[in-house]
Amino acid sequence: MAYQNGYTQFQPDGFPGMLGNMENWNGLTRTATATIAFGAPAQRSGDKQCAPLVTGGEFIGIAIGHHVITSTNGDSYGQYDNVPLADEAGKIGGLADAAISVGAALNWNTASGRYTTASVSGTVIAVPGAEADTAAAAAGSFFWVRLRRTPS
Repeated sequence: MAYQNGYTQFQPDGFPGMLGNMENWNGLTRTATATIAFGAPAQRSGDKQCAPLVTGGEFIGIAIGHHVITSTNGDSYGQYDNVPLADEAGKIGGLADAAISVGAALNWNTASGRYTTASVSGTVIAVPGAEADTAAAAAGSFFWVRLRRTPS
């Protein structure tokens, strides 16, 4: 992540993967087998491991953003990093693939690496229990994702 050297009057609401408040949520830690972006959904990848969610994968949580990591991947976890995953409840920052209404059920677009309301397809994967906690104005907009998942 680049150093900030310019400031606007208003700072952003948050960043992808940021926990939105202090309500109860559950988390777990898994070792990444591939790069996982902050705020991206993850799937089980063997014993105590995780990978980016793909078609047919078992969704286990959303990667919590943590800007104090040793990875050189910017706003993501690299292979072998320990990844904190929010897996039950709470709100977490995400990026929209297009405009999204409050309360909309969310899916994950693997091609853009963003949340979407588009129907599940080859590159769009269901994220069980994820819904828009706030609206997103357009593609690339930051918004809050509400996770109401019951772990398997």
